[in-house]
Amino acid sequence: MSLVCRQNLKILNMKTCSFINFFWLIACVFCLVSCDEESDLISGPTTSSTMISGVARSADGVALAGVKVSLDYKESAWLGQQTTRHKAEGMTDNEGNYRLYFELRDDELRDNGNDASVARSFYLTFDLSSLPEDKYIMPKDIKSDNNGQKLYFYYYNSHFDRGKYYIHNLYVPRKRWIDITVVNDGKIDANDKFVVSNLIKYGGDQLPFNSYYRDGRVMMDCPVTMTSDREQTFRVPCALNDSNSIYIGCMKGGVGSYDAVTPVKKIFVTESEPQSVRFEIGAAE
Repeated sequence: MSLVCRQNLKILNMKTCSFINFFWLIACVFCLVSCDEESDLISGPTTSSTMISGVARSADGVALAGVKVSLDYKESAWLGQQTTRHKAEGMTDNEGNYRLYFELRDDELRDNGNDASVARSFYLTFDLSSLPEDKYIMPKDIKSDNNGQKLYFYYYNSHFDRGKYYIHNLYVPRKRWIDITVVNDGKIDANDKFVVSNLIKYGGDQLPFNSYYRDGRVMMDCPVTMTSDREQTFRVPCALNDSNSIYIGCMKGGVGSYDAVTPVKKIFVTESEPQSVRFEIGAAE
């Protein structure tokens, strides 16, 4: 075998060994990370039980019945064990009311302090899959990458205490589609991206963990394709019987974030009004 062949073979062996070592390193990391699920459900409350209750309604007071509600405790260590404890489960009744009871363990009361190696938190989840998608604003309406129809609310592990009572109401507005007409000056860049943004009240007193929000309201962005046509009309969902703050956002060159290119219009949407809203880009309204 020539010297060049031997050198090439040596390099190939070194690369192969490096790949194998990397593979085993990744495999070891996955082995180190284990996921455990535990059931901490109780059959009924005791004097030490913690309780969460609330009511689920829309803007006009319509009760949201049949919504599944659950509380989970999650603990994860850096490159270590991940634990999920199912603390409580329930469902809203015909009046939209729900009530959860659970017992707190000692480690669930612990304050993390400056310890960043372990994350401890509670997640209160509302499953909206029982609601008709054509009548209510759903999680995927407020954020397109919400695969399911669940809203998550985050609580630090030290938020709850034994024997205490907490209230968490849910607010999900009904949906009505309206026409958004956009007039532009004909100078639309083909690389620019546009959205019709709508700031609405959603979720309740606390904003959902799986949402974008601004100024205390959830931001609902509807991507639209703008062309050089002087006038275009888009159909977008709005919160029925509630206030909607609508504007047109633009991401210049398709890079960065969306900035408002029109003034914000605050509109109260009813069953019949408005039928459409008009915006102008590149001209004073």
